[in-house]
Amino acid sequence: MKSTFLKRLTWLHTWSGLVFGVVIVMLGVTGAGLVLRPELDALVNRHLLKVPPCTQPLPVDILAARAMDTHSGRPVSTELSTDPTDSMAFQFANQDYVYVSPCTGDILGVQNQYGGFFGTMDWLHRFLFVGPPAGRPIAGWISLIFLTLLIAGGIVLWWPRAGMTFKTAGKFNYRLPGVARTLSLHKFIGLYTSILLLVITITAIPLSFLTVKNLIYHLTGYTVPVPPHSMLTADRAGLPIQIAWRESRRVFPDLQWAAITWPVQPADAIRVEVLESNAPHKDAKSYVYLDQYSGRVLRTVHYATDINIGRKIYLYCIATHSALVGGLPYQLLLLLACLGIPIQAWSGFSPYLRRKLARTHMPLLELRVESKTTVAEDVVSLTLVHPRGRRLPSFSAGAHIDVHLDNGLIRQYSLCGDPRDNTRYTIGVLRVTESRGGSIAVHEVRQGDTISVSRPKNFFPLDNTASRSLLLAGGIGITPLLSMAEHLTTTGAGFSLHYCVHSEKRAAFIDRMRQSSYAQNIVLHASDTVGRVDFATLFAECDPETQIYICGPNDFTASAIAAAKAGGFADAQIHYEYFSVTARDISDNAPFDVKIASTGKVFHIPQDRTVTEVLADSGILIPTSCQEGVCGTCLTGVIEGEVEHNDVILGEADRINNSRFTPCCSRARGSMLVLDL
Repeated sequence: MKSTFLKRLTWLHTWSGLVFGVVIVMLGVTGAGLVLRPELDALVNRHLLKVPPCTQPLPVDILAARAMDTHSGRPVSTELSTDPTDSMAFQFANQDYVYVSPCTGDILGVQNQYGGFFGTMDWLHRFLFVGPPAGRPIAGWISLIFLTLLIAGGIVLWWPRAGMTFKTAGKFNYRLPGVARTLSLHKFIGLYTSILLLVITITAIPLSFLTVKNLIYHLTGYTVPVPPHSMLTADRAGLPIQIAWRESRRVFPDLQWAAITWPVQPADAIRVEVLESNAPHKDAKSYVYLDQYSGRVLRTVHYATDINIGRKIYLYCIATHSALVGGLPYQLLLLLACLGIPIQAWSGFSPYLRRKLARTHMPLLELRVESKTTVAEDVVSLTLVHPRGRRLPSFSAGAHIDVHLDNGLIRQYSLCGDPRDNTRYTIGVLRVTESRGGSIAVHEVRQGDTISVSRPKNFFPLDNTASRSLLLAGGIGITPLLSMAEHLTTTGAGFSLHYCVHSEKRAAFIDRMRQSSYAQNIVLHASDTVGRVDFATLFAECDPETQIYICGPNDFTASAIAAAKAGGFADAQIHYEYFSVTARDISDNAPFDVKIASTGKVFHIPQDRTVTEVLADSGILIPTSCQEGVCGTCLTGVIEGEVEHNDVILGEADRINNSRFTPCCSRARGSMLVLDL
């Protein structure tokens, strides 16, 4: 299937949902309100529908006279039941129903056909507020749009492509971030409600369009019969309706319910709709026509034997659409499908709205450099505060901020202050002359300068449930571990901090640590005096339940991770943060495609280019900084497809979950990735 077709279908699917979404939601909500109407009506309107039983009910005509005393005019029809606990309903020309007790003749109440909760739901669902002639076609056209562009189109768009499976496509991934999780819910609900929604929308078509109804009749050879006429008798008055009721029960001994239409013209016959106890559904009605003067049976129509297949198809459409078949299981499934429509509308519209109206990132913080201090050889500490003394966004241990420098560079620096103090941010920066200029720019910052920083982010969090932690720092990797030590001291959790440096004069913040309340937890490993740390011995002495946190130069971090694994620690117990990554060989890179979930656009990623580079060429800018998979600035949600992770920031759980990746360096294992963009 060509991507051009899918792009156009995505556009149609999205915009038909946006344009007609409110109306479709109304149909879904009102449909949900009507699914269980027979059962709920008996509870809500019990005072109108049920009466104490009696052995000898009053004649229908006397009860009709009582109803006419309450309501002007003559009844159009009368609804009766063989259940002695059912009331009798008289319908008038304005759609009012007057409910009367068959035993006492007491008026139980008056309610319009489209009044009350369920009547209002019916009135809205049929679009009767725009006028009866136009209401049904409008509902029909909405159903056609719903059927073709939203349901069928959604199934086509959901259908797994290359690199995806039905198993993954049919699951709701609640672990996905933000918009990706919402779109996953959209697909999940849409998939599992699509069959029932197809059923109720298809069955709505003949009910909405007279042409479709007539086509069914024509194809099956059904002709709407002309009702018989009564024999006009000048010297005789019309028979009591009570006789029509009695004759109906004689003709249909298995009668459960009947609706008697009162004759209007002198030649009209009395028509009685009959529902028998063995009827397949509540619209499977039989009929008897009676002469209004003699009471003679003019015609009987038995549903089982006399109704044409075309008429039965139409009646089954009504019954299926109205949840009058299949009993309670079908009703409950239909209810869930109808309730799924507003969820679908929200989960489809919400990502679009968020992308159009929400800002793609939080505004930067403009902070003043309150102090600049040398804390070790080639290491400075900057304390940043709000220019007006306001509190800053809180942060958790292990968090970092993006620092936007005057030379256009963006660099990530860990916050090494106490997480309880939200009046200031403290960072420590090592001057690296062979770097790309970030650290040098920070070292040139002066006290009193204003710099722009992001709100704190944390890709290196503490496990707050751990009873014992080991913090292992190499060089400037001490910065995130300082905030961890502050936090663990506050909570009272057990920990030790091993700080590895070439010499003590390069140990950043060592004076602060020695004067802290956790000084006894610190072990300094200076290579020029006590030698390098023995990772194997260190991990062998640890409690097996210890959570390990490692931050330092790449070789240091890699060696510590390998030793921890060799010491029997599980991946879930080993947490680490890299400064940078070594250059990668791209000769084995395979080209692949990425699809933007919100627009359906597909972009080809060649072997020698990254996702961020290709998307930037088309104006889709993903914020980046390190471009090596270290900082997490570009982390993007993945909706479908398998990621080849080339970053060093995501842990094992994130990699298994496959819900996020770094487009600055990572790629696809298959032919396609669908991105939460």
